[in-house]
Amino acid sequence: MNLLDAPKLKWDLLHRYDFDRERFLQQARAAAQGRARAEDVFVQGAIVPAPGITDVDYESEQGHAARQSGEDALRRGEVGVVVLNGGMATRFGGVVKGAVEVFDGKSFIGLKCEDALRVHAGLGRIPPVVLMNSFATDAATREHLEQNDHFGLPTHALRSFCQSISIRLQVDGQLFVGGDGLPSYYTPGHGDFFRAIRASGVLGELRQQGVRQLVFSNIDNSGATLDPTLIGLHRNAGWEMTLEVTERRQDAAGSWDAGGAPVLVDGRLRVVEGFRFRPGVQERLPDFQTNNMIFDTAAIDRDVPLEFYPVLKRVDGQAALQFEAITCEASGATDHDGNPLFRLGLLRVPRDGPRGRFFPVKSPGDLEQSRDVLRERLEAGWQLRDRDAG
Repeated sequence: MNLLDAPKLKWDLLHRYDFDRERFLQQARAAAQGRARAEDVFVQGAIVPAPGITDVDYESEQGHAARQSGEDALRRGEVGVVVLNGGMATRFGGVVKGAVEVFDGKSFIGLKCEDALRVHAGLGRIPPVVLMNSFATDAATREHLEQNDHFGLPTHALRSFCQSISIRLQVDGQLFVGGDGLPSYYTPGHGDFFRAIRASGVLGELRQQGVRQLVFSNIDNSGATLDPTLIGLHRNAGWEMTLEVTERRQDAAGSWDAGGAPVLVDGRLRVVEGFRFRPGVQERLPDFQTNNMIFDTAAIDRDVPLEFYPVLKRVDGQAALQFEAITCEASGATDHDGNPLFRLGLLRVPRDGPRGRFFPVKSPGDLEQSRDVLRERLEAGWQLRDRDAG
């Protein structure tokens, strides 16, 4: 029987969230043929740390010029915000993370909106805020926004679109069935951003509105505020895709930060996602990528070919296979002639302090430990931005 003939599939849900039938069947065949193993995703070639990363110096002549360029772009309405608010809403007990209170009654979504409103107060223009939701977060996010009067953002300054949906498999390529006896659905990675923002029409609307750059970050990283200096460095260098990297560290238990890293692979610059490195490679790399990025809207208004990599998960105590596309991997995408798809920039940013850019919250425990730090970081960072703009 064709996997998609299973009687318990929710086709209304699958159609609503752009299920890709052909890609799913190709992935099922790959799994059935033993071509969806962890070792199949490892990047091939000689790997060395990426050279030429720009260290951000806010007080340098270059930093001052970049800040001015970024502020001018924000005043002209040429910069928007994209927030990854998708995923499966599982790490906070089924509650959508974006709606969770961070501090002082402010949710993760509320803080992203407040950041945009503070730019308006300082520079006179509200940058549009765009949420990428998923089938698991869309309805609850809309309700959260309505309950909070859209956090003061006018209709024209707040948009959303949804990433796609797929169906989990068993490792042998058969349909995965959860503990409830039903097929299990998932979101196939945030790399779906490129396709979804175009297909939704949101990218076209932003370009028509005059938005030239999009500042991209995870919903749970409140440190990724709008930074005119970083925007200006991206614009002044003529980059089309800029990734923020920061120093890799060990935690108290001795584990290194997991995540993608900027490298040369056989001499070609790219940022490779963490699970694609063979064991032992990441520990030799000094930087890792924060998933904070800046994109030129014109550069991403086309097909961005990305691989969907097999990822093994534990769902209801069972092994489940899903395939995910990762945004940073677009740094290695090429056109039909083998040329890089994007002019790539790398910025080494502060991790801590009032300009710190990496404060992820992956679990309720992380949040409890981070509330005061996040409050201090945001207030200090906003004051610095106001001072600079003044």
